[in-house]
Amino acid sequence: MKLSAYKFHVTIAALAVLIPSVAGAAETAAETPGSWLTLGFFAANFAAFLFIVIRFAAPLARSFFTDRAASIRSSLEKSQRALAEAEALAGAAESRKSALAAELARVKVEFETETNFQAARIRELARAGAERHKRDGQMTAGAIAEAAQRRVRARLAAASARLARDLIARDFSADDQGRLIDGFMDRLGQEGRR
Repeated sequence: MKLSAYKFHVTIAALAVLIPSVAGAAETAAETPGSWLTLGFFAANFAAFLFIVIRFAAPLARSFFTDRAASIRSSLEKSQRALAEAEALAGAAESRKSALAAELARVKVEFETETNFQAARIRELARAGAERHKRDGQMTAGAIAEAAQRRVRARLAAASARLARDLIARDFSADDQGRLIDGFMDRLGQEGRR
């Protein structure tokens, strides 16, 4: 609230006029006993004071209180709007928090489900790999054993054939040798087919 220079000066002048008269009235009241003239002077002085207060101070006071009330109302409305906005933001934040909590729970369940699925898949792949390695090992061992048996049979057959040839050539007649070689070859053919 701003006071105009004129109103301010008038108020100061009125107070300057009234203060000495009040002080003077206090002095005269002590010196002289009361009279109707003094009472009239005080009444006129009081009336002038009321006139000045009503004429100049009342509009200022009214303006001050009106402006102050408007300022308070404006501040109250702003505060109520701010409170409403804060409550709306708090509600939105709470709903976001609830939504995020629900989303977190959903993601957690999905993560656990995916983790369990991947772990089961890894276990299954490991089991299948172990089975495949076991099967491959067995097949390899079987193939190696079979190849070794074939080599041994082939060497035995070659050694037997040499020994038989040597024995036949040394101890048997030509007819015996032919019969024995034919029987032996038949047996070797049968062994080779097994």
